[in-house]
Amino acid sequence: MLFKAGIRANPRGRPKGSVGGRALALADLDRIAGLPKNREQRRLKLQEAHDKDPLGFFRTYIMPLLPKEGKVEVANDGIVKWGSLLGDEPGELPRFDEKGFPIPGR
Repeated sequence: MLFKAGIRANPRGRPKGSVGGRALALADLDRIAGLPKNREQRRLKLQEAHDKDPLGFFRTYIMPLLPKEGKVEVANDGIVKWGSLLGDEPGELPRFDEKGFPIPGR
């Protein structure tokens, strides 16, 4: 089949409901990672890495998961409260309850 200029190779696109190889691979990885024995192994390895080097653990595992623009509060009891600098409304910082959970916006 020869391609003509200006005509798409697949004008109908991907059929509805079909899934690509990447999505299938991610689903398989999610299933594997979610198995109880694998969750426990992961928890133990993370604990081991934390015990060995707490600051390195924070930099390697926690920082990449944090929003680029964030707010941190450390309460007197040592509870760390993470929040976005972007509150529920422009100019408003997120609010937390006494246990450190975010309070939904008005």
